[in-house]
Amino acid sequence: MQIIKYKWENWRPSFLLKNGGDISRIALFDNDISFNIGKKICIGFFKDGKHYDCPHSREIETGWNCNECRINDDYFFCMTCNGTECLNEKMREDCKTNKYYLYLAAFDSLLKVGISYEFRVQERLVEQGADMAAVIAIVQDGMEVRKIEQKIREELDITDAVRGETKTKNLFGDPNNSASVICSALKKLKSNGFSARPEIYDMRQHYRLNNVIFAPEALEIKDGMKLEGRFVAAKGNIAVLNKKHKFYSLNTHRLIGREIEMC
Repeated sequence: MQIIKYKWENWRPSFLLKNGGDISRIALFDNDISFNIGKKICIGFFKDGKHYDCPHSREIETGWNCNECRINDDYFFCMTCNGTECLNEKMREDCKTNKYYLYLAAFDSLLKVGISYEFRVQERLVEQGADMAAVIAIVQDGMEVRKIEQKIREELDITDAVRGETKTKNLFGDPNNSASVICSALKKLKSNGFSARPEIYDMRQHYRLNNVIFAPEALEIKDGMKLEGRFVAAKGNIAVLNKKHKFYSLNTHRLIGREIEMC
């Protein structure tokens, strides 16, 4: 059995598991889990709308895919796009017609700029684990929105990616800091000629952090370790586990690709 995905759906996080040709789901909230963690195996790739297993079931140390599967994946090169040139002509026609939301997401006082498909912007924000966010534009054409994203990143001197360690550090973000950095960013963008009617979102209601009454200890995922307890909260990809009245945080993305054995 292998963990192949961590996702939020209907405001609840879960793992998707693959066992041979069968796919199952483990909901995290209010669920007691107990499994042994095995090796990390490439999860394969998507091509023409279908998922394919890694042809060699390669062991990997980091990430979710081996190099061969990354290259075979229809969307890998799109993930590295900065808008200067298309690296994935196969997907370009869809890219031209799709609409994307451009947003600012705050993690305490840390601010990032990002993009999302029009139809799933709030889901994207909760996946990110943002405390608060502002949707600032809707743009047609993936290359065009990437150009604008990078321009805003440079103008505001902010990031377009937040690492799991930083999200863990800002697990209990101050909403006042988040509101302040978003407000300052919007004022600066307006002074630079960027016109926006922002939609502001407070995402904290979805994370259940009120269940975490002590500061959690960060868990490092390793081969052979046993993971057990009850998931009581999750903020983006950082989940909190309660075991014997102690709290532990873990980066769920580090579990993707791991073989597991239920116990």
